[in-house]
Amino acid sequence: MLELAESHRTSKARLLRLLDETAGADWVCRTIYLTAETAARGKADRGARVASSENDALVRVMDAVGQTDTGLALFLGERRAIAVCPPFPLRADARRDGLDAAPLRRLLRAEFVVGVVLLRLGRYAVGVARGARLLASKTSARYVKNRHRAGGQSQRRFERSRERFVRELYDKTCETAQTLFAPFEIDYIMLGGEGGTLAGFAQRCRYIREFGGKTLARRLAVEQPNQKALNSIAFEVYKSRVYLFQSV
Repeated sequence: MLELAESHRTSKARLLRLLDETAGADWVCRTIYLTAETAARGKADRGARVASSENDALVRVMDAVGQTDTGLALFLGERRAIAVCPPFPLRADARRDGLDAAPLRRLLRAEFVVGVVLLRLGRYAVGVARGARLLASKTSARYVKNRHRAGGQSQRRFERSRERFVRELYDKTCETAQTLFAPFEIDYIMLGGEGGTLAGFAQRCRYIREFGGKTLARRLAVEQPNQKALNSIAFEVYKSRVYLFQSV
């Protein structure tokens, strides 16, 4: 019975090394690729689509992984398994005997054009990257007041003023993204920064919403939305989530 032993995010280079090591160890019996659409279906549907000998392992892996908008690559052995949620969506389901890492390797090596929006209250950074290259970027600061601790009408006036500053930050970031992204054929959008701020931005910025499924759910880990973060953003963009399973 497979149980989750470890889960972590890993860089493209480290994942490629892991695939090399796994190929050398020769323990993988079966490779399964699931698109996000297939992975989103219920356990019963998943069970109907695979051989019964794989069903229990696949259901346990899917329970551990949960929802994914990029799909899942699973390398399954008799007593262990590796599951990978890649940085970009898998486009086709596949099942192979033995190890077949080629589709995942191609995805990791593809040079997608990615629009990046990094945002925290008071500062934003917007960029366009192709592979490891930053093609365009713009950063700026925009004042947003800290929260007011007093009560009464003074607090309400302060909150209204603060909300206006936040809206202005969202609108300026949205305008910058539209200007910067327009010359490019954007494959995917990724957002990074503080979760609540990003949620408010995504709700207000219609331009970003129009990308629909091209805006990926994963949030990039950044301390400060600035040029330094954009210069190294490809390292974060190409990270995958890796799950290691062992039999117990």
